[in-house]
Amino acid sequence: MVKDTSMIETMFILILYLKGSAIEYMGHYDVQGKWREMGMSGCLSMKRTLKRNGWRDSKVSNTRYSCEKRKVYIEKDKFGRMVVARIVE
Repeated sequence: MVKDTSMIETMFILILYLKGSAIEYMGHYDVQGKWREMGMSGCLSMKRTLKRNGWRDSKVSNTRYSCEKRKVYIEKDKFGRMVVARIVE
């Protein structure tokens, strides 16, 4: 019997918007070899890292990164780590 490990949670996620639509998002990341939920501080830290590495929000192409508290559907990926599968609201 396969145990269902998917669920809906409210959490902070980093979202990449393109022309007003969320095209990529993440709510977990690797911290010293352990997979952890980002939280607000982790999300803002990741956004700052992206900017230091050259990312710039663009009004021309209408792209931007945003840290938001959203209701998301999470499930295990092929490596057994919990990841955001989709945004619910």
